[in-house]
Amino acid sequence: MPKTRIAVDGNEANVAGRVGTGEYSYRLLRSWSSLAGRNLTFDLYLRDAPLPDLPVPSEFWRYHLIKPRQAWTRFSLPLNLALNRGQYDAFWNPAHYLPPVTFCPSVVTIHDLAYEFFPDLFLSGDLYKLKHWTKQSVKQATKIIAVSHSTKADLVKLYGVAEDKIIVVHNGYDAESFNLKKPVSLKILESYQLVPQNYLLFLGTVQPRKNVTKLIQAFRLLKSSGYQGKLVIAGKIGWLAEETLSVIKNSEDASDIVMTGYISPENQTALYRHADVFVLPSLYEGFGVPVLEAMACGVPVAAASNSSLPEVVGDAGLLFNASDPAELSEVILKLKKDRPKWVKKGLSHVRNFSWDKCAKETLAVLQTTAK
Repeated sequence: MPKTRIAVDGNEANVAGRVGTGEYSYRLLRSWSSLAGRNLTFDLYLRDAPLPDLPVPSEFWRYHLIKPRQAWTRFSLPLNLALNRGQYDAFWNPAHYLPPVTFCPSVVTIHDLAYEFFPDLFLSGDLYKLKHWTKQSVKQATKIIAVSHSTKADLVKLYGVAEDKIIVVHNGYDAESFNLKKPVSLKILESYQLVPQNYLLFLGTVQPRKNVTKLIQAFRLLKSSGYQGKLVIAGKIGWLAEETLSVIKNSEDASDIVMTGYISPENQTALYRHADVFVLPSLYEGFGVPVLEAMACGVPVAAASNSSLPEVVGDAGLLFNASDPAELSEVILKLKKDRPKWVKKGLSHVRNFSWDKCAKETLAVLQTTAK
């Protein structure tokens, strides 16, 4: 049987402290590496030497460190693909940016179009690339992978992409880390004087799009009606977070709001497992992996009723209007009132998602495109 040889832009996976598209890319590559040699060969192109936790190189899994680093996507990568013209059956980029030419069928994954809806929340240099390079990539690509039906709809509406050019492949989550069986330490709870099932949890980068200010307003309503717990905001401080930080500082409930900053996966699991309710009040999400992580840890989920979140939550959590703190507070109380039911629904729902499933479906798109 002839081998399918796939070229990959591996830079997203080749970073320390992976989140978002980095985690996505890493999980898929790790899954595919076990298939290398079974009529599959992978060539990964990198700016920097591969990190130790990337799959071990072999005859069928090769790394190519190419220079110069400057203009890498626009010059170095296409030049090297040209030098290997005719060698590859398909090329894949895991996050938005194809090189101008690939000399073979190409597939690009699009995670979200948040920059089109909230341009003011992006650095000007990043915004330019996201807008112009993504448009070029989706026009040029043989096939497009969207991580949700919501992202697919945005591509069709905003960029005029033909629906049959886009395949939806849902993200997975790290089931090895986020589950009910893995032993966890309570040290993180003790360090913040948190009582199990007596705090609300938000986990993500603190930035305007995450809409944390509305969660703080909902927390005020809950406190005024007798809620005794705390609010934990876990995650690093992101771009343009000053207003959110000011709202927290000036809140009547500031003493009951815990800011953890960046938090390790082990401590994330501990916080999820013992939270009362997990809340994701975002104004827009391309997918929303924390929803799955929370459900897998046995926590009821409240999520905003926009973008991809209704699709990811399904009927296993409750949705609310992201602009309405009163509705959010009501949803939290409903989840608390019937907590065991929502825990059970969430645990059942997450069985539909895994990184292996995502990797298998993504590879199928590449192999079909190659044919």
